[in-house]
Amino acid sequence: MQPTTKCLPMDCTYCYLPFRKMNHLMPVTVAEAVAAAVNPWAADDPAFEVVWHGGKPLATGREHLAALMSPFKGAQHSVQTNAALVDDAWCEFLLEREVHVGVSVDDPEDMNTHRVTLAGHPGFRVTMRGIERLRRHGIPFSAIAVVSDPAPENAARFYDFFAELGVTTLGVNVEEAEGVNHGAKDSDPVRATEFWAALADAWRANPVVRLREIQRVLNFAGAVLGSHDTAPTPTSAPWDPMPTVAYDGGWSCSPQSWQGSPTPGSATSPPATCSRTAWTSS
Repeated sequence: MQPTTKCLPMDCTYCYLPFRKMNHLMPVTVAEAVAAAVNPWAADDPAFEVVWHGGKPLATGREHLAALMSPFKGAQHSVQTNAALVDDAWCEFLLEREVHVGVSVDDPEDMNTHRVTLAGHPGFRVTMRGIERLRRHGIPFSAIAVVSDPAPENAARFYDFFAELGVTTLGVNVEEAEGVNHGAKDSDPVRATEFWAALADAWRANPVVRLREIQRVLNFAGAVLGSHDTAPTPTSAPWDPMPTVAYDGGWSCSPQSWQGSPTPGSATSPPATCSRTAWTSS
């Protein structure tokens, strides 16, 4: 769910969102329409989760974000944030609603050159101030990191940074040309493979962080070796496991609808792998 398009105060060089400097807010009527459709799922599955992402949810403001969350019954909520706006009031908000927190932070400070503010200044210390507030309030957090240069010689220090940060889970996204990000360079396949191998080695030496990509591989391998079925894939499941809803109610099975292209989830042209009616505010 994209509560706002604004990415205040960051302007990362690799961001694929075209409207990140504008404040398009999701109307409450969109959240109400989505909640009406998914609340029965949440009632059947206590692990059902609504993830607020794609823009920075905290830029929405506490009052409006609370209004967007309110229609959902029995669902767990998560926010993905650059932590720049995290203060004591936001920490109280997150604790009161038992909201899971994910922080977008890429690397140790000297490697963190692509995450900058709107003024062009390094954003690392801004994010770290927010992380320190989360820690002070005892709020656990996961992390998503974008790796622009998957250099194998940096993999161990990269992993150790997040282990020392105390994240619960780490997701690693290698930068790619996407949306309005046309500056990404294609990674050398050999170096990229060596990066993942070195990252796996670092994790094996100190498995204190749940590494998302490794966990997925292990889950699949365990299912195959254990001779039981794996979880349904998007192509075999009756619905896509992670539909995305843009601020205006347009939706698709991936965040492509946030990139300025025509809304895939229109009532007249639903995406091929999904079969839901568009969630719009009209």
